[in-house]
Amino acid sequence: MRDTPAKWQLLTWPRVKGIDLSQIYSENVLAKVVQVAQKGLKSKAPLETYPHTVSQTGPGAGRYEYREADFWTCGFFPGSIYTLIERSIRYPRVIDVPSHPPSQLKDQLLKLGRHWSVAINQMSGRTDTHDMGFIVQPALQKDYELTGNSESLESVVKAAYALASRYDDRVKAIRSWDVAINDRYSITDMEENFLVIIDSMCNLDLLYWVGHTQQDKRLLQIATQHADTIIHEILRSDHSSYHLVNFSPKTGKPQAKMTNQGHKDDSTWSRGQAWSIMGFAQTYTWTKDTKYLYTAIECAKYFLRRCEEGEGKWHHPLVPAWDFDAPQEDEKEPLRDVSAGVITANGLVMIHQALQSLPFEEAHKLSPSSTDFLQVALDIVGETLDMALDGDYASLESPATVNGDGGAKPSLTVKESGFEALLRHSTANHNEHAHKPYCDHGLVYADYFFLEFGNKLLRAGYL
Repeated sequence: MRDTPAKWQLLTWPRVKGIDLSQIYSENVLAKVVQVAQKGLKSKAPLETYPHTVSQTGPGAGRYEYREADFWTCGFFPGSIYTLIERSIRYPRVIDVPSHPPSQLKDQLLKLGRHWSVAINQMSGRTDTHDMGFIVQPALQKDYELTGNSESLESVVKAAYALASRYDDRVKAIRSWDVAINDRYSITDMEENFLVIIDSMCNLDLLYWVGHTQQDKRLLQIATQHADTIIHEILRSDHSSYHLVNFSPKTGKPQAKMTNQGHKDDSTWSRGQAWSIMGFAQTYTWTKDTKYLYTAIECAKYFLRRCEEGEGKWHHPLVPAWDFDAPQEDEKEPLRDVSAGVITANGLVMIHQALQSLPFEEAHKLSPSSTDFLQVALDIVGETLDMALDGDYASLESPATVNGDGGAKPSLTVKESGFEALLRHSTANHNEHAHKPYCDHGLVYADYFFLEFGNKLLRAGYL
């Protein structure tokens, strides 16, 4: 891992199994999130656009490109703010900014989080997308859990029922997309097509959470049936995954298995595989049915086997190629997707915890190789930090604002970074038929799952 100047070092304790995790909890990550968040205060809520990608080259290099507020990634940047709020409330020991005590940071971060959440609250009843978990859980569910905000709870509940409205009993799945359009195909007739993507596994957590919160068994049944359909129709026999399956809404049977963001229809898009790992791990935590834990493990083993193919060929092989089957223009520098790695790392922590809770015999039956999934997760993040952590650090300056009563009131003033994302080298969509491919950039959900990984370790007591 790269050497960092002493001023950026935290205490020496942020290590798990020998992996230095100090940068996940550094002042730099806090300051970078604040740097972007405070720009949102210049516009009245609800905000019309949200951070998406950060180009590494070209005219806009270093600054977020924004997408419309209803784009599926809108929840991740507010979610990043809430990962820091959670730290300031529950884990103040990881806030090492002497000029800004955690209690003061919490109030100022909460102001930012609430501002960025207005649009999300307002769109929580949307029935035109399956991404309601991604949209409302990172910020609104966390807001309710941390502060008891009833408005946030109402929005999360509303989102779950909106998601459930997209379930079809004949297909036995939730419709992911209404349409799929690129330069190769245009699927727009919802009477003839029912599109389901592997990413959908990670929106089931919303149904389980609200299903238990509201004691609504139907939500639980929908989520579990959807997971079963994914196993039968989107996973292959080796537990690799298709990206997109088009079902007939009339017969409930698949009529095409294809991709939209991966390399080819029959290739394995690494982020899709990551969604399967985390999604089935989440499903197991709710159902305690070991077939879902087994599925998560097998999906993870496939992911790791494919990463191992890079050993000796290129550096940092645990930072996955964007698609495991895509040809590489430079065999020593394959195009990566950092987001796939950090999403997988989150799923591996969940798998590790699940196995630890089982009797030895049952855990060994599910994972006979005795893979230390926590160690592998840490290794993925360690390689990610070494390869992809942006080196242009931000920091918080000493407070200088004075309130109206004449008393000192710290403000969040940032010594800014020239690169607004935390991590480089993600690839959102490199399909050759995409209208606008995105590759090798900073990515808002790579940063979110990077920060969330740090919080998972704290919740588990590993730090």
